[in-house]
Amino acid sequence: MLERNLLFAGLLLALACPVTAEPAASRAWTNNQQQTFEGKLIETTGDDAVIERKDGKRFHVAIATLSAPDRQYVAISAAAARAADSGSTGAKNHRGLLAGYDGSSPNFGSPWPTLVKCEDKVAITVISEDEGSKEFIYESPHFRFQSNAVMRKSLISKIALLFEASYEWHQSVPLNNRRTRSKDAPKLKARLFETVEQYHTGGGPAGSAGVYMSGKDTFMVPFAEVGAKKIGSGYMYNFNGDPHTMLHELTHQLWADVHTGGTWFVEGLAEYMASVPYRGGTFNYTGHARAIKDYALAFGKKGKGGRALGDHITMPHLEKLMSYNQEEFYAGKSRNYGLGLLLVTYFIDMDGNKDGAVFKNAIRALQEGKSQAESNKALLNGRSYEELEHDFAKAWRGGGATIEFQ
Repeated sequence: MLERNLLFAGLLLALACPVTAEPAASRAWTNNQQQTFEGKLIETTGDDAVIERKDGKRFHVAIATLSAPDRQYVAISAAAARAADSGSTGAKNHRGLLAGYDGSSPNFGSPWPTLVKCEDKVAITVISEDEGSKEFIYESPHFRFQSNAVMRKSLISKIALLFEASYEWHQSVPLNNRRTRSKDAPKLKARLFETVEQYHTGGGPAGSAGVYMSGKDTFMVPFAEVGAKKIGSGYMYNFNGDPHTMLHELTHQLWADVHTGGTWFVEGLAEYMASVPYRGGTFNYTGHARAIKDYALAFGKKGKGGRALGDHITMPHLEKLMSYNQEEFYAGKSRNYGLGLLLVTYFIDMDGNKDGAVFKNAIRALQEGKSQAESNKALLNGRSYEELEHDFAKAWRGGGATIEFQ
């Protein structure tokens, strides 16, 4: 679940001076009256965004009047620009995105991996262990963990293995994960909470077991969800835990630059990446088809979790589903997560030559700053939505599910 309460307007109102964004591609914008216009973001000034049209003319738009995805885009651009102004080496070439992105060496043409394995022992550096403030900070090669309880190095190393293996997995798939492919990117932030109650007090949404807070670019999770099990007065690692939630939310953090692809897109991608079998630092992509099918249609591994859509599915027409805003998507709860997983699986594994080509084109469009509508157009690949529905239903019929649209 992405952070829903996006406090970007407040963030931008706090800016005391104009923040100039790095030149970005022209994109489609939508206001809260569903009116659209084209242009590229130049800077933010207080509560306005300065946008330049294709004819070179610039105009001010009140940020509060923009759609939620556009407000998010503006806020992230402003944050990245501030990082660049402060001298952050990770703020180069981000095209108005989060600091640390580098799109200079895309890997869209690389082969799909079979096994992705991380070294069993992850090097951990203890940055701080302050009993007074209850602030315990540890670092692995790509992550900075802030815990509210002390952890033995052996435990945090096992937890970091899950994070670092995920990092390697996202870097390996040929979908051009720019965050893992950017050597100058700062370490990714993760906050670990000893109890669920502390997690909620710290900002974790009610009913969630982990969340990527996009406004703070921070992953937050209770100990139990990353395998830390209470034993007496300390903690041991639980090798039998289910890491799906953690892997799902970490996908949001690693793929923050495709947030404008639509809620079905970002949640479906997170479900896809989290459903690939994982064990002991290794992702087994050769077993992903069965695992995804079990998770989407049934109750997942050993009857735990899963979206349980069944083998006869009635779903909204794709033109409608693929244009859902956050509120509409999340109203469908678990079911819409499952439908998003079906869609992403289709575009990566079942469509065309079954090489994910159109999905790569959609990611490429989003990383170039194009709109959700343009990303969806790439996925249509010259088809009408009716033709896409025919192809989608036919593919999933071969995958064991009958689909009807309404």
